[in-house]
Amino acid sequence: MESQLLKILLYFDVFSYPLTREELLHLAGYPEKNAGQIEESLESMALKGWIKQEGGFYYIGPGDHFVKRRIDGNLLAQKRMKAAQRYSRIISWFPFVRGVFLSGSISKGFMAGHDDIDYFIVTEPGRLWLSRTLLTLFKKIFLLDSYRNFCINYFVDTQNLFIPDQNIFTATEIVFTLPTFNLSMHEEFLKTNSWTLRYYPTFRQNGSPLKDNAPLLKVFFEKLLQNSMGDRLEKFFLKKSGNYIRKKFAEMGDEEFSKAFSIKPHELRYLPNRQQFRILSAYEKRIKDFEKLTGLSLGPDLSQQIAEK
Repeated sequence: MESQLLKILLYFDVFSYPLTREELLHLAGYPEKNAGQIEESLESMALKGWIKQEGGFYYIGPGDHFVKRRIDGNLLAQKRMKAAQRYSRIISWFPFVRGVFLSGSISKGFMAGHDDIDYFIVTEPGRLWLSRTLLTLFKKIFLLDSYRNFCINYFVDTQNLFIPDQNIFTATEIVFTLPTFNLSMHEEFLKTNSWTLRYYPTFRQNGSPLKDNAPLLKVFFEKLLQNSMGDRLEKFFLKKSGNYIRKKFAEMGDEEFSKAFSIKPHELRYLPNRQQFRILSAYEKRIKDFEKLTGLSLGPDLSQQIAEK
């Protein structure tokens, strides 16, 4: 139990994000009956100096300001949730959009002042790039190309919900996605990516999805473009968008580019800052530094064993 709790705290330490006992209980996948045991483990580790505790929050990093930062970030996320829901509704009105989930920091109930609102979007098969182009035009024309409330950086279609990068970063991003449109699609998304149970055996979010009341204009455009003309437009936008993105990041080598972007008929992953690799590297370093400092060996991931029980 201590090993599992420490690894969760070390991962969230990458984000300077302290956790409560209840959050650790749910993230580790233990039932409520283990709450007392969790608290005893946390108190024991705090006495040993392995972790810190302040105001009901537990963390490993060196700064007491983490707790205030988290509280302030939670409050800001609550304020910006209204904008996230409003723009989720707008996204859901676009042709061929079948699911809208919040991702990134806001899906975890936290936002810093500079954070964008990120969306994970599911589309009709064979219309991903058409949908993405229409949404991009909306952002450029009506939002003056601002990403603050409208960062659309991940698209998949309904037949390709599986995310192949199986690591703690991707698992965290998947289980924390917050559905704002089409709850059943979100449930299918989680079910398709059941490999995340190895990292988070029980943790899931339900959200408050919007009602699926497609405007007549959406229905009209879908009927208008569900034909060979739509097929040609889809291929055109895929080719043009792919060429534009590759040219925009021409300084990246092919290997680096392939790690930051996925440009396929059924998927767009647009993560130019390669956040996943920076976070995984930082997490691995924290584990090694902690083991060296304490003389502990955190051992293999225990979450799969918990899930099997």
